[in-house]
Amino acid sequence: HLVPAATSRNIRIAVVTFSPQTKHIREVLEHAFPDIAEKIPIRGNDGTWSYEGNGMRAGKQEYMASATEELLAKPELGVTNITKYTTLLIDDDPKNIKKALKDRTRAVWINPRDPNRLLDDILSLR
Repeated sequence: HLVPAATSRNIRIAVVTFSPQTKHIREVLEHAFPDIAEKIPIRGNDGTWSYEGNGMRAGKQEYMASATEELLAKPELGVTNITKYTTLLIDDDPKNIKKALKDRTRAVWINPRDPNRLLDDILSLR
């Protein structure tokens, strides 16, 4: 429910993963969210993208930066400004959360043992 609710409120979603299986991820997105899947950039270890900026490259930061560049390059999405403050990494790896927070990007750990707590954790952000 989170992805459709977010996109209906003009919140842009991207998938960033260390997995090289981005084609499978795309198939799942197209099956689960046929009306919005094409608007969701995917960045993984698949060699199909690059990031030329000078931002932090640790953790998933460069993945998010590259996805941001794609969102900004699609005027039909209406995205005009994305900052670290308007970005949120949701990740199950505490190391990625720490790296994002070190780079001043907001981040929330999704506990695989208690995923239903995610919404409360997002709402507690300031």
